[in-house]
Amino acid sequence: MSERLHNELTPDEQKENSAAVIAHVLPFAFWLTMLVWIDEYNARTVGGLVLLAVFRPWRWYPKLNWRNVPAAIAVGILIFFVWVGLETPWVSERAPAVTEWYDRLFVDLTKPFKTRQLYEIPLSAETPETREALALGIEGVERTRRPFEVIEEGEHAGLHAYDPRVTGPFSFWMHMLGTTVIIAIIEEFFFRGFLYRWMQGSPFFKIDAGRLHWPMLLLISVFFGVEHFEWMAGIICGVAFGLLYIKTQDIWAAIIAHGTTNFILGLYVVKYNAYQFW
Repeated sequence: MSERLHNELTPDEQKENSAAVIAHVLPFAFWLTMLVWIDEYNARTVGGLVLLAVFRPWRWYPKLNWRNVPAAIAVGILIFFVWVGLETPWVSERAPAVTEWYDRLFVDLTKPFKTRQLYEIPLSAETPETREALALGIEGVERTRRPFEVIEEGEHAGLHAYDPRVTGPFSFWMHMLGTTVIIAIIEEFFFRGFLYRWMQGSPFFKIDAGRLHWPMLLLISVFFGVEHFEWMAGIICGVAFGLLYIKTQDIWAAIIAHGTTNFILGLYVVKYNAYQFW
């Protein structure tokens, strides 16, 4: 790995460099803090909008090149399939062993070689037929389990807290705004725009965005991947978005790809009750 480049900066250049670093790092750091301390997703989304409005990391980048949009959307769609492909109902029903070993090897680094934890839904959320069969002790009838926690009681028992039937349409679309737009912008400016180039030299915003440095790209992609529950898909995602940025030299292309993946994923989560991805 080549030595990190460092140019002697004038006081004005050092001031601009410090401002650029802060504008890229603090929104990401504050976003992670909100994920830990703020449960209400509406508040996270609003907080993310405020962070971006205050720090405006796009000041160090050219505007979107519209010619890159089709490629960005195509990459986003491809990564969506990478993210859910081996855990889709189609695969899990036809090749359950593939899904099981994918979960054991490439999901949740904190629990290696284990499948996703399953949670029983409340008895009140079971179908009347299932409740009756359970009451009669009919052999082979089991409680329904989901790979995510659900609400235990009340009118929404058995549903995930982010289910639109629980949150209502406004909060659902605020959630989609947060995952599709806010996260995509904050993470792409941090990982691809800042970190990938900062580790190559200073000031980072003057490092050639089109320079492919494989060791650094892979390292940043690993950082990006382990931030996610589906860590291997996250690493592949990081490489794909990184290569897109390097090829186009357009951070907005990476943002659009990221947003496309997250938007389709959000629709998939609701359609197939796959809230383990949220």
